[in-house]
Parts: sequence; structure tokens; C-alpha cells
Amino acid sequence: MTIFPFLHDWSTGSRCVLAYTTTETGTIGAVGVIPIEGNVFEPGDLFAMAGRHGFIGEWKGSHEQRCGCWLACTGYSARSVPKPGTIDVQAEWSMDMVKSVKLDSPYYGHLRVVAGRFHLQDEELLAQARALVPLPVA
Repeated sequence: MTIFPFLHDWSTGSRCVLAYTTTETGTIGAVGVIPIEGNVFEPGDLFAMAGRHGFIGEWKGSHEQRCGCWLACTGYSARSVPKPGTIDVQAEWSMDMVKSVKLDSPYYGHLRVVAGRFHLQDEELLAQARALVPLPVA
């Protein structure tokens, strides 16, 4: 699992903590918010957040598939080129899944992308993750 701070709204400077991991031998990319108590700027629906970032045409398929590709790219990029503070760790997790999309072809090794809110089992890791974006977050 790769856990990283993310500026998700440039106009307001709103930040959150995202996590990215894979399941099913990598064919499913999972991207989720790690909730921070008091962060009123948490992006909520990550597919909607992806859609707000716009696309130039780098991915094909429906709007929902393109949003899934954007999320997979964001997670994969955070893992491939980690910025300072990124946490890369094996972790026990669960997810409240908000949305899932089957991609029309493999992107970043994934055939499906799921997005929602991650829940980490390790309280110490959860505290480290939340500390990546100290309050106030905007």
C-alpha cells in the first residue's frame, strides 16, 4: 500500500490523504481516502474528483472509465515516483467502496479500479497517515 498526501482542489488548496494498492494479483487497482477527523474538505466521491480534473484524451472509453484511469494513474504514479512523506508499507485494510469500474483494456496493469474510503487496521500506521496532512487542511 502506498499512502500519500494529495492536493485535490487547487483553487481552495484542499488536501487529503490517499492510499493506493492492488488486489487480485494486481488486476484491480484500489484508491481510497484515508479519513482525517475534522477534514471538511475530504473529496468524497473519488470518481467525481477525477472527473473535475479533466482529460485531454490520454485515455479512451466512457467518462467513468476515464475517471478510473485517472485514479489508477494517480495511485500508480505516487508509488512509482514517491514524493517526500510517502509511506509504502504492507498493511491490513478494508474499504467502504463507493464506486467500481471495469476498464475497457488494461491500464497500469489494472482491469478494474475501485475507489472509496480506506480503513487501516494498524492504529499507529493510521496516525502516521493522518499526520501527512495536518489540520487545518485548507
